[in-house]
Amino acid sequence: MKRDIHAFVRGPFHAHGQIEMWREGPIIRLRGQGPFNREAVQGLGRAMKDLLTSDPPPERFGDILTLSVSMVTSPESMEELERFLQRMAQHRRPPVAVAYVAGPDVEGRDFMMPLFETLYLKHGRRFGAFETLEAATAWMHQQLKPDAG
Repeated sequence: MKRDIHAFVRGPFHAHGQIEMWREGPIIRLRGQGPFNREAVQGLGRAMKDLLTSDPPPERFGDILTLSVSMVTSPESMEELERFLQRMAQHRRPPVAVAYVAGPDVEGRDFMMPLFETLYLKHGRRFGAFETLEAATAWMHQQLKPDAG
């Protein structure tokens, strides 16, 4: 069952951007269209917690986020994403790896991808950046193998 962040946004401000998520076996799939604001990241955190609680993946799982239009986000949103990563690690075992899929036409790809990579690596997640879902999925299956680390 898909989760949409807009169903999990609370407060007077609306989320900018769109993110939906669902589970496919050991992979949590996300589809996002930015730009994103702080409320979108807060909604992401609540929606992900709901998904992981109601449809928990196996112990070794990964996230693949496919982005379109823009992946630009504010410094406040990046701070909120860091808080989300900390909370997720406390809630349950975090994903083994995270893959972002964004073609060259996605706004902000060149300057945002290194920022996301740094943040995920800081929190102990392997990170991959890809232009196609097929490449990201192949990489993710390699990361999920028991002998992958």
